[in-house]
Amino acid sequence: MRKSVTLFLLIVSLGLILASAATAASEVDVAVVDENGEEVTETSPGDEVNVTANATTDEYLYDPIVLVSVEPESGLQFKEDEAVMIYDGDTFSNDPEDPFFFWSEEYESWVWWVGWLYGDQYPEEVAQLFIPATVSATGEITVNAQYFEWDPEIGEPILLSSDSYTFLSVQGANAETVPMQDTGIPLGAAAIGILSIVGGAIYGKLR
Repeated sequence: MRKSVTLFLLIVSLGLILASAATAASEVDVAVVDENGEEVTETSPGDEVNVTANATTDEYLYDPIVLVSVEPESGLQFKEDEAVMIYDGDTFSNDPEDPFFFWSEEYESWVWWVGWLYGDQYPEEVAQLFIPATVSATGEITVNAQYFEWDPEIGEPILLSSDSYTFLSVQGANAETVPMQDTGIPLGAAAIGILSIVGGAIYGKLR
């Protein structure tokens, strides 16, 4: 199991690192891929997939986070205890006692705490997230990601970037994939905005 996970991380991480070279300002990208790192376009309930996210910046960010949500909420069952973050080349496993990826009941969203390690993010530091998940619904399933920085001067978070990825789940279908783009990041669906700018309470929790 560890060998397959390591192989998957190597495949997908390479594409994400290459993508960061073309990133402007601060940007988040999200995708749903199979065990070979190929984007999933059609799958079935019960299939295992991996949600990947890539958060990059060309500027200093104070205590950044990414909010991850799924439409419909029942579309994916995350295995949060198996989530992995690669930060600036170092790999970390999610610790239930001190998590960097966790569910927030208040905001009904998953929180990826990018600032978990240092409390901030410096230019050209690449943060990557890998979350194993099980498909648990049929129809179109969309994964949304919103990248925020906390602004201590105004006491509010600021939305930096957003992205979404949509795939189809069909009962009894064989999973279909498409090759990774040269950048390693999906073009994805453009429309997003299900979450409003979150208040400072979530950052209080992180502290």
